[in-house]
Amino acid sequence: MIVTVIICQACVVQAAPLVAELPWKKWKQSKKLSVSSRISTIDKLTEIKATALVNSSLSGFLLFLQDVNKTPTWLTYASSSKVVKHLSATEHIFTVDFSAVWPLKSRHLQLHSHYWQNNDLSVEIQLKDDFSVDVEHSSAVRVKFYQGHWLLTPIINNAQQQQLIIEYTFIADSGGNIPKWFADQLALKAILKSMKRLSLLLPKSKWQQQTIPGITELSL
Repeated sequence: MIVTVIICQACVVQAAPLVAELPWKKWKQSKKLSVSSRISTIDKLTEIKATALVNSSLSGFLLFLQDVNKTPTWLTYASSSKVVKHLSATEHIFTVDFSAVWPLKSRHLQLHSHYWQNNDLSVEIQLKDDFSVDVEHSSAVRVKFYQGHWLLTPIINNAQQQQLIIEYTFIADSGGNIPKWFADQLALKAILKSMKRLSLLLPKSKWQQQTIPGITELSL
């Protein structure tokens, strides 16, 4: 039995680089938005990537994302969201509750968010599970969130407007006894709808008039 486990582990280690190098497969694509997927090295779960070109400042996007009371207006199936603990100016723990979608039960996430700005002025946001704070979620199924990552690259378009190239990737297990193909299709459709809503609401948000200390915008 031990030998079998060791052999299996060795097979996983050898296969991991090949899986990691699998190309993204486009699922949907338009002029300013695309959604792709590929098999990850984590339990053969599907990794999803969404990219969008949106009119926004860096601060405007970060403040929009942190306005958790408004999360249900753009995040598909989200019914509520709240910050449960502030760790620093750039880190916090927050929850998202998702309404039940037939034939599924309601779901919930509890994540640690941390952002930073790079030398090229791009901003990254790292997301991961964090249940260090005990929050009651009744009978909702916990989503196992393995990793999530936002990359925000600022550009100036020909009309001298601030824009962001947004790239969001994530790997998650929705939990419960759901066929993988069904969960994947639901996740792909949900992120596409979410990014469309975000692209519409973000440029009009009140946060576009605000700035965050320490965040440097690309000059016009």
